[in-house]
Amino acid sequence: MPRILSIWLPQLPLDRLTRHGDARLSGPFAIISEEKNAWRLTHANDQALKAGTVAGQALADARAICPDLLTESSDPVREDLLLRALWRWADGLSPRVSLDPPDGLLLDISGCAHLFGGEAAMGQETLTRLKDLQVQAQIGIADTKGGARALARFGAQDVSIAAPGEVAYALSELPVAALGLPHAIVSELARAGLTTIGQLREQKSAELARRFGLHLTKALQTATGLTPDPVTPKAADPTYAARMTLPEPIGFLEDLENVLGRLANRICQRLEGDQRGARRFHLTVRCVDTGDHGLSIGFARPCLDPEAILRQFSHPLSKLEIEYGTDWFRLVAEHIEPIRLKQGSFGEDAKRADQRLILIETLGNRLGFDHVRVFRARDHHVPEHEFGQVEAAGITPSWSFTPRPRPIRLFTPPEFIHVETPGRPPLNFKWRRLSYATDRAHGPERITPRWYREEDPRTRDYWRVQTDQGRRLWLLNYPGDEDEAWYVAGELA
Repeated sequence: MPRILSIWLPQLPLDRLTRHGDARLSGPFAIISEEKNAWRLTHANDQALKAGTVAGQALADARAICPDLLTESSDPVREDLLLRALWRWADGLSPRVSLDPPDGLLLDISGCAHLFGGEAAMGQETLTRLKDLQVQAQIGIADTKGGARALARFGAQDVSIAAPGEVAYALSELPVAALGLPHAIVSELARAGLTTIGQLREQKSAELARRFGLHLTKALQTATGLTPDPVTPKAADPTYAARMTLPEPIGFLEDLENVLGRLANRICQRLEGDQRGARRFHLTVRCVDTGDHGLSIGFARPCLDPEAILRQFSHPLSKLEIEYGTDWFRLVAEHIEPIRLKQGSFGEDAKRADQRLILIETLGNRLGFDHVRVFRARDHHVPEHEFGQVEAAGITPSWSFTPRPRPIRLFTPPEFIHVETPGRPPLNFKWRRLSYATDRAHGPERITPRWYREEDPRTRDYWRVQTDQGRRLWLLNYPGDEDEAWYVAGELA
């Protein structure tokens, strides 16, 4: 008979901050998340709970009860990373471990408990190891996944154990919420007077399925062992890394590049075999006198080319100060993505695309990828809002033209012109110390301001003007102004 151990991590978001030594946890503190357009508490530390706050409470109510309460928004990505790190750590307890997101782990401990002195001793050992990691936990052990989960979350002790073959009896006094049912079903069961799992087992399965749905009966049967639900372990994500230790320290740039090239070749061979690429590479160089130095590079697309890795690392390596040499190196590929195969091209377009990506990668590794940006068109009637800026990495160059004629160069703010011969638009004017005469004009294009934004409330008139001198200008006027000033808002193609 299988035996399942469930580890419940009730304060995982707070434990993540505790492990980082967050000073805010010395007082009332809570993790919040937005639910149904309202911020609510999801986890609270002991000080906050003593002050009267509870999980699920609205943030405004919690602040009214505890004015000193400090909060932070939940971070599901980092919390999932911590859970996955604990998943790999649990390999030391059982070879069959699976995730139970968002705050649990499931271990198949069949044939493992005797190595720790029994199931109770194994549960206590697990709690002790997690306590050393500054992680709070509760443990349940039963014949089934559902039973172990229920005991871990609703058991009366830190380690709750259901004897083999007695999982149904052990669960009989627990509330129906221990089955992991949706809140709506739990509320309907409460209105029907069914509050414990024992009361559910006394009812006919057909009646429960007809009134509350198959989800209820399936959860009840898997928890009590009538339907098999084994632990399905998942292999950890592969790590693409290479390390090299030298018998003697080296310090010349050429030697460093040779070592890096050998490491990059080993990693790229593995990536190519799995048809994957990496967007980031991290190199750790351990100097004899100054310890570890970390160097990182990024790519605008998944990379598995050793030459590209060497090209981007050449600048960081040249800046590395090595006085007495280094003898230990480790290169890690991060942000792994699948390689999407595409038709090869021999034209100039493919060459220009590659050169563009190399430029983005080089600038991004020198300045930061968030500082390398391109323009992206937006559908908007206000000229200065018809485009935006986005990070160039990972963006396919494209531009969708607006249905309205717009200048290729926009002046922000518009530049004042001196009118010599009045008119709409002016017949003669001076701009940037040069005189212009209007040959043809199209307009006006009237644009009203956005009343819901704090911006210039004046109405604008734009004119497309072809001058005798050959330049095509976009003139701007604010009708209704007393001075009737004119401006150059842009230059047309």
